[in-house]
Amino acid sequence: MDEKEKVFGDNQIPDNGADNEKDSFEEKDGVKYETNDNWEFEAEAPTLNDDMFAMTDYLLSKSGQENSDSQINMGEYISAEQTTEEKPKKNMKLVKIITLSVFAVIIVAIATVFTVRWFTVPNGKEGKMMNPASVAATVDGEKISLGMYNLYFSSVVSQYEQYANYGYYNLDTTADYATQYTTDKDGNEISWLDFFQQETINQIKMYSAYYNAAKKDGITLTAKQQETIDTQLDGLKESASEQGKALDDYISSVFGDYCTAETVQLYMEQFYMSVNYRGKFAVETTVADDEISKYFEENKSKYYQINMSYLACEYDSSSDEAKAASEQKIKDYMSQITDRQSILDLVPTAYADYIEQDTQTAMQYDSSLTEEDARKQALESYEQNIDGVIYGSDSPFSDEINNWLFDEAQPTGTIKYYINEETGYAYIILKTEQATCVEDETYTVRHILIMPETERLDAEKDENGNTIFNEEEWAAAKTKTEEIYKQFTDGDKSEYSFALLAEEHSTDTASTSAGSGTAFGGLYEGVPLGQMVPSFEGWATDKSRQYGDTEIVESDYGYHIMFFISDRPSYQSQIVADIRNEKLDELIENAELDIHESVVKKANDKFLADKKAAQSQSAE
Repeated sequence: MDEKEKVFGDNQIPDNGADNEKDSFEEKDGVKYETNDNWEFEAEAPTLNDDMFAMTDYLLSKSGQENSDSQINMGEYISAEQTTEEKPKKNMKLVKIITLSVFAVIIVAIATVFTVRWFTVPNGKEGKMMNPASVAATVDGEKISLGMYNLYFSSVVSQYEQYANYGYYNLDTTADYATQYTTDKDGNEISWLDFFQQETINQIKMYSAYYNAAKKDGITLTAKQQETIDTQLDGLKESASEQGKALDDYISSVFGDYCTAETVQLYMEQFYMSVNYRGKFAVETTVADDEISKYFEENKSKYYQINMSYLACEYDSSSDEAKAASEQKIKDYMSQITDRQSILDLVPTAYADYIEQDTQTAMQYDSSLTEEDARKQALESYEQNIDGVIYGSDSPFSDEINNWLFDEAQPTGTIKYYINEETGYAYIILKTEQATCVEDETYTVRHILIMPETERLDAEKDENGNTIFNEEEWAAAKTKTEEIYKQFTDGDKSEYSFALLAEEHSTDTASTSAGSGTAFGGLYEGVPLGQMVPSFEGWATDKSRQYGDTEIVESDYGYHIMFFISDRPSYQSQIVADIRNEKLDELIENAELDIHESVVKKANDKFLADKKAAQSQSAE
């Protein structure tokens, strides 16, 4: 795993003394910003006509005058003989004036350099130490540094590059992202570079909005979250040391220019604070039954599912001729499809190349496998994948196909096709039944898992590689569980208190922020039957359960302190989650975002330049 996969007051502006400073800068929130948005990072030497140099002349003239009578003729001073007693006094005075003038020049020059750099060169700092040149955007008035933008940007690009390498996106990771195109969420064609910028800004806005709201709500990091952040930073320090680099230099080489240890720490703090905020929001946002019913009536199609059968075939969009050939192949297949069996009959032909590849791969991994058996297994695998379930809230097809599938007026047995040029596939879809509401039973609970622990080096393992604990170790786990349970029952017995205890004590990282996702507080929401161990599920699906019920349940994994929330049909559990998410989305939508376009553009240009340079060096 590389480093990118591992990881998330007012400025004091130097005063140059210029009377016309207000013409170049405007003040906002106590900070002066340059009104010209076309600045460069590199400090350029001002010309003689620049206002700063005009002000320098003004300062020099002021420093060379003690009063209106002190006018110095430099030519006279150089050539005159010192023959009178008054002369030395005049000369000493002049030496003093010259010394003051030189000193003033030095001071103004230093002030000029620092002022220019303050407004033109990012400093890689965060918070109050961040200079105006470092601000890539603001969210609700909170500044987002250029280093933070680069960190988010590198994370977004890395993620899409990984998926592209697996074939999920039509993206050439070796070519210029500014000249490759995809579609945004509104269906508009944009370059991949612009797409990455959009995704970066969206993520920055989302996490910043949550982070700002969390701070206002008094939410803090848990001890485990802080420990994780410290561990990640220690890992970066170790990596930097191994490469013989200073920490900030190493971080900027991995995550982007002006990204520092401060940036990485803030990045991770924002992530965990966002998780904590959303977790508390989920606890405090209750959804009444009448609200669920109303939402369902207004959004019925989202909560229906439909079974269908399909055939996938490659679609070449590289030229008009290639498109025509691909569409003709689609029509040929469609002419042969009348029912599910006819799709099954086409599998050997439509997937011939894939079946052959899987056959050869299987034989390489298992030398005892005959070609006939390997081919049979590959064929069966593709035959088993001609059926699919489409949910109205998460259809992989276009709105046109989605509406057709879920339209009760459209009879079963009808066929349509959908082309995804980005993935390079076309899907021929057979409607095999009408849509139905998803009413499978689900339940929502929180739990705190306490597993036994051992220090025995010779502890046995079961057939799955799990440690076999002895009676003393189980007893210790039970005692610890009872202590935590008592801590909860002695408190306010609220769901949020339970969630915080889960964050502190639970060893089930999949349901807490200790995992790699966004879970919080031991929550399992909308769980279908058959997903959990029997004792866990049996307790959760007991029809006598009421909100807030708690109990200790034992399983093969350890002891579970359970907290019951609800037992609902699948679509209702989804509605509760959707209503809550819509309210969270309002927070993001209402956040005030201000992008400093010139800073972002320069960051993107630098990214492309670095990418080209790296590719050129690799080619050599």
